Amino acid sequence: MWADAASDPARCPGSGAVAAPAAPSADGYPHGRGLCAHCLRFVPLEDGHLLAHETSDPGESADETARRRDWFNTAG
Repeated sequence: MWADAASDPARCPGSGAVAAPAAPSADGYPHGRGLCAHCLRFVPLEDGHLLAHETSDPGESADETARRRDWFNTAG
């Protein structure tokens, strides 16, 4: 049986990593966010570091998922 006590923390190990804004597509996506090398999500930056974030976002929109997929197919 699964127990929260044995689960990995939700916080991504890439939180706080040094990062630069990802290359933008023609319309500006991902809008200055950096790419986390651990969870492969675009995360806001502060002073050149990824903000604290979780490894997944169950509330992420289908549009964001599709945009990220398109970005990887063209720029990543």
